[in-house]
Amino acid sequence: MADIATIWNPSTGTGDWQLSTPSWPLWTDENGNSIYDEQGRAEGNPFIAGDGLVSGADLYTAVLISLFTDAQADPDDIIPDGTTNPRGWWAGSIGSKLWLRARSKATPTTLALVKADIEQALQWLIDDDVVASVDVTTEWTMPTLLGARVVLSRQDGSKIAVAFSRLWESV
Repeated sequence: MADIATIWNPSTGTGDWQLSTPSWPLWTDENGNSIYDEQGRAEGNPFIAGDGLVSGADLYTAVLISLFTDAQADPDDIIPDGTTNPRGWWAGSIGSKLWLRARSKATPTTLALVKADIEQALQWLIDDDVVASVDVTTEWTMPTLLGARVVLSRQDGSKIAVAFSRLWESV
């Protein structure tokens, strides 16, 4: 069974779940009953419970969750809002520390820190043999706008890439 797909909206810089578009007309058999596909979903019926959210794209969803869930700050990390709130999930190491860069200036050091944050957040994909390698590049797409490109090499040698043209904006 596939996971619910998380979709990235580059214009808003946000991720969300997406509803699938129902196929019309509503397909029924000669008795008026819905026709079901191989997964047991009613064909063309958007109102069946459990149907309607896009599924699949599991690796893409894993990357989005890994990058845009806040990882807990280490005791020596500087919290950008001046509090002592380390955020993140206290019971595990999910997420990234990209949130710590929120008030950083547009410098080469910031590019390197963001690159390291992304690599660290995606390291579990390599450790769990989901992918063979992760290649990350970061760049200033505009004077204060940071972009990143992540290339994932699968175990079979195939590669997939995801790019974030406005991953982060400096102050």
